Amino acid sequence: MSEKKLPEICPVCGSSELYYETGGYVGKVYHCKNCGYVGPLVVEADEEMAEAIKEDYEKKKKTQED
Repeated sequence: MSEKKLPEICPVCGSSELYYETGGYVGKVYHCKNCGYVGPLVVEADEEMAEAIKEDYEKKKKTQED
C-alpha cells in the first residue's frame, strides 16, 4: 500500500506558495509568498486541513482590519 504525499503548506495562512529562503547546515527556512511567513515549519496537510487553516487566517486578518 503506497502513501499519498501530502502537499506542504504555510502554517499561518494555508497557502502552498512556499519557496526555500535558505537551507543547509541549519536546516530549511521557508518563505510564504502569500502572507510573508518566514520560518522552518511547514505543514503537510490534506485539502480539508488546508481549508481550515485558510479560513482561520482570513478570520484573524478580518478582525485585525476592523
